[in-house]
Amino acid sequence: MSTRICLVALIGLPAAGKSTFSRWILSIPQQQFNVIHLCYDDFLQAQDDTLNPEIELKLQRSKILANIKSLICELNDNAYITRDIIKSVKLSENEKCNNFVILCDDNNYYRSMRYKLYQLCRQNKCAYAQIYLGCDLKLALSRNSARPDNERVPEEILQRMEVRLERPNSAKHLWEENTLFLEGCDNFTIMKIGILDFLSKSLDKIVQPLTQSVTTETVVSLLHQLDLLLRRRIGEILRLENDSAERSKKSKMLIAKRKAILQEVRKEVEKEWISTDDLDIYVYLLN
Repeated sequence: MSTRICLVALIGLPAAGKSTFSRWILSIPQQQFNVIHLCYDDFLQAQDDTLNPEIELKLQRSKILANIKSLICELNDNAYITRDIIKSVKLSENEKCNNFVILCDDNNYYRSMRYKLYQLCRQNKCAYAQIYLGCDLKLALSRNSARPDNERVPEEILQRMEVRLERPNSAKHLWEENTLFLEGCDNFTIMKIGILDFLSKSLDKIVQPLTQSVTTETVVSLLHQLDLLLRRRIGEILRLENDSAERSKKSKMLIAKRKAILQEVRKEVEKEWISTDDLDIYVYLLN
């Protein structure tokens, strides 16, 4: 029997219940699939003071994606996990089952973060799903305050994330259509049948590779479309800035970002990883 893998992006504020949900799924005896809980916090390292915090976090997240890709390759080749990765994940292993659900336990509050996982599925012929754990900010703050000091998220960061969190929207982003919404759910057991059914069916929803062959014209067209979208967004951002000195500073920063995004997208277009429908994701990176 061939191996089937589904990456599941868990989405929600800190203290929304993502890790609690993961532990609950791991504890359920069932034969439909193996569960692998990959908590990003277990991979993130103490920040290096010599690096820009934003750049360092992006580097660390890239390493996590590389680990997920290695995990997928190992499961596809051997249907088991090597010792170096198994130390950093939790799993319910059923040796007779070749189905694997990988819970990517992170806030995933930006759509671009989730899209990286979706791309990974497209590249590796895996299924993709999302579970959104909705949680009122007041409740999240209350739960967060009850955490041990070393696990507590600063309140101002949690409040900022609540504003920035991009709720799944399949009407605008078709790739987010396979999403399960768990709004204010404190008792996952009462939804056990629905949750297991969603995960089981998700294993069949393999992300298909792009059918469009990449030509020079395709690359130029996509980059041109994206460049126009990026320039338009930069104009919108700068119009909100009244201070001329700050506007000039912000303009230089955004132009540098635009060039970096175009360079990155060129690589991904040539590898047939993105299409016209994906361009708005990259526009969000300017924010």
